[in-house]
Amino acid sequence: MENESKNITVHSVSYIGPLPTAAEFSVYEQTLPGAADRILALAEKEAEHRRKNEDKLVEETIKLGRKGQYFAFIIALVSLSIFGVSLLFKQPSISIVPAIIAFTSLAAVFIGRRSNNNKES
Repeated sequence: MENESKNITVHSVSYIGPLPTAAEFSVYEQTLPGAADRILALAEKEAEHRRKNEDKLVEETIKLGRKGQYFAFIIALVSLSIFGVSLLFKQPSISIVPAIIAFTSLAAVFIGRRSNNNKES
């Protein structure tokens, strides 16, 4: 046998995105009339769905941040109240822990707000 060599050529095409290329659109339309319109409608629906989900995610993130701020504020108020009551009863050693909790929770609220503002900028 003689040395036979065979050449194999592989052609691959890829694209990123929800829509095929213009040339492929025409092939789809020739193969199945109305297919191009259906593909466009599907891509538009998918994009709208994605935008709605992103909007919901942003709203829920904001709500969660507000809840955290409210709880931190409540913790600070309760701690400051305990601090005040313990000072009224002349127990300064007991008042140190609630004071630390109150100030750290208030600081966390403001630091969290600043870091969120910095991320948005």
